Amino acid sequence: MSVVTRRVPPGPTGYPLVGVFPKARRDPLGFFGDCARRYGDIVSMRLGAHHVYLLRHPDHVKHVLQDHAHAYAKGPPATRVRSLFGDSLTVIDGERWGQRRRQVQPAFHPGHHAQLAAAVHRATAEMLERWRPLAERGAVVEIVSEMRRLTQTIIIRACFGEIHPAEVETLRQALDVAVGHVDRRLWSAFGWLELPTLAGIRHGRSLGAIDDFVSRKVREAHRSMPPSGTLLAALLTSPVAAGGKPFSEAELHDELKTILVAGHTTVASALAWVWYVLSGQPDAREQLEAECRAAGSHPPGVDALPRLGYTRRVIEEVLRLYPPTWLTARTPVEDDTLGGYTIPAGTLVLLSPFLTHRHPDIWAAPDRFDPDRFTSERAAARPAFAHFPFGGGPRRCVGSAFATIEMQLIVSAMAQRYRLTVLSSARIVPIAGLTLRPSPSVPIQLQRARAD
Repeated sequence: MSVVTRRVPPGPTGYPLVGVFPKARRDPLGFFGDCARRYGDIVSMRLGAHHVYLLRHPDHVKHVLQDHAHAYAKGPPATRVRSLFGDSLTVIDGERWGQRRRQVQPAFHPGHHAQLAAAVHRATAEMLERWRPLAERGAVVEIVSEMRRLTQTIIIRACFGEIHPAEVETLRQALDVAVGHVDRRLWSAFGWLELPTLAGIRHGRSLGAIDDFVSRKVREAHRSMPPSGTLLAALLTSPVAAGGKPFSEAELHDELKTILVAGHTTVASALAWVWYVLSGQPDAREQLEAECRAAGSHPPGVDALPRLGYTRRVIEEVLRLYPPTWLTARTPVEDDTLGGYTIPAGTLVLLSPFLTHRHPDIWAAPDRFDPDRFTSERAAARPAFAHFPFGGGPRRCVGSAFATIEMQLIVSAMAQRYRLTVLSSARIVPIAGLTLRPSPSVPIQLQRARAD
């Protein structure tokens, strides 16, 4: 009888039962970064009950997300975030995912971007006007919470249209509690247990408030058409117009709930990092501010985006350094081979944009801020998955194009009106949770922008 020997990649040793979980939990970014530096592009480890393979090289990322995407499932690793995403496009697999993607995709067609941008313009203008008396006296704001408040307002209106301010505030508070609870439990040793804690009760109530709001809007939409230009209207009409199957109420509910969560958390984190980084890069800030002042409209609209090339490159470089979705996971549904190693079915494969975006063989001086990495010539010379802040392959984030436009419009409008400077006393580090966010806070002094 022959014995089949499977080559196992190198990796750190851990403790009985829990593996490397205690080390990873203390400092996920530092631990995984150290693993990649010590052991290379494919690292094997035990993470609790899971046998894990950490992949760093863009070619390996492409293998999982694009070339063999059919052989890797997303649902099983998503257990701890299912309360936020339900059975949505984010977590389902197989033919069910394929059908859902065909239903959702038309709602994010570029033809809808101008209408969605109206929600961006209005909410941003409201925030900037609220800031006006603060900037006149050089007051300090906390930019993480400000960007979260802004992006929550944008995505709520983009989904549902005009909502009473009191209802928006109630929904924002519920989103904060629900997302915060899941974020704190991601690296908890007991995160899989549903214990009757006070935090768990508050989480349940907040989820209930979000579910009730979304369900009511879905029921209202079936009785009378929702406002034109909203994502709810597009999700109701686009699948049918394309000859496809309409959503059930439960499916539509889960997609809208997911858009509410994913549509604000990632963009808010990215925007907070933009202002943190620019505050320490005076030359880049000057160049961005000058470009935004010269854009021709106040604030710049979608038609001005081609004139905001440097602004876009700044955003792309910030997404490289601090990708909001810093880690994503897949489970192979069948044995696979990668880099000469066998990746057994049922194991856990981790892909980290944070690590890939700093691969020393791909990126020169990877920790240095350099927006011109994203000129068309330099970007074309890199491997396809060297930069994947929105994922890639068939499961690339369905709203990635709009998210990029949203960030450009917000950054340019803010830069036209104000200069944002992080207080020199602030000590900020990246925290790896549901998104990669600056912590503990980013206090920023507001000043009126310089006029030419």
